Amino acid sequence: VHVYTYDIFRERVGAKMVWGCWCFYPFFYCVGVWPLADATENYQIGDLSTGVACGCVSLFFLGWVLTRFANLQKFDFRIKKSPTFLFGIIKNATVPGSNERILCSGFWGVSRHINYFGEILQGSALALPGWLATGSLLPWLYPVYYVMLFVPRDLDDDLVCAKKYGKSWQKYKERVPYRIVPGLY
Repeated sequence: VHVYTYDIFRERVGAKMVWGCWCFYPFFYCVGVWPLADATENYQIGDLSTGVACGCVSLFFLGWVLTRFANLQKFDFRIKKSPTFLFGIIKNATVPGSNERILCSGFWGVSRHINYFGEILQGSALALPGWLATGSLLPWLYPVYYVMLFVPRDLDDDLVCAKKYGKSWQKYKERVPYRIVPGLY
């Protein structure tokens, strides 16, 4: 599925994805636990309740579902030309007059980049334990990084799609008004 994403097509090579997956993410992904690992006199380590821990895991899983299932829905629609997704539960609908290219149902009917929102939720879920246990703001670097990555990418994508799809893109934006965060942005 990753070879059909933004990086590959927009950059033609996926250099950011290669650099990110092989160099950046292995070291930065775990920033949320750095304060926990540095449990010296710098931080007072608190304990998380079972409910809070389950909430963090649930938030991560929600983000994972939004990201992976949205990407799978688009992949299934574009590559396999499937009229439905998730065993027929979600009908793959497009914007009328868009030449059947702009998917606006299921995950893609909630926001234009619901997959980005899922990644931000996952990053927040990874930051919460380190922040709640130590009070350090360092774990929030990871979700902030995602916001800084995805907001400009969304703005760029909007310009490219407006040029590519014209009036169909305007219809899509009317039908799916939120860019990343449903009900907010």
